[in-house]
Amino acid sequence: MKTIATNYNSLFFLLVLFVAAGCNKDENETPQHLRGTWIETVHKTDTLEFSESDLFILNRGMEMQGEYLLPKPHSGPYFYEIERDSILLIWGLSSSSYGISYYFEYDEQNEMIRIGNFFVDSLSRNNEILDFLRVN
Repeated sequence: MKTIATNYNSLFFLLVLFVAAGCNKDENETPQHLRGTWIETVHKTDTLEFSESDLFILNRGMEMQGEYLLPKPHSGPYFYEIERDSILLIWGLSSSSYGISYYFEYDEQNEMIRIGNFFVDSLSRNNEILDFLRVN
């Protein structure tokens, strides 16, 4: 009887170890070189804030809409997945769970992110590439 309990304990320990090892994967973490705050270089009003998770926050400031002071359109969290030369984005405040891919490049030498315009507004064009410089 003691042998069976020992085998179950060993199997349980191995199962816990296997599950714990699977949970430590870094695939959902932001790469270290992207963590921090980035500011758009032309209008200097929009920022990206990357933390340790698989999302970033787009801060676009506030504007009056009727009688209410609200965040500008498309502000908020974005889930992302970086691919070779693109970034797949899902806006966290959208009812859609489908992502859209945009051009993406990280320029390590100049500490700059180049990204396709994923938040089209009156100041830019659909196919524009936006540059963001690291603030901190």
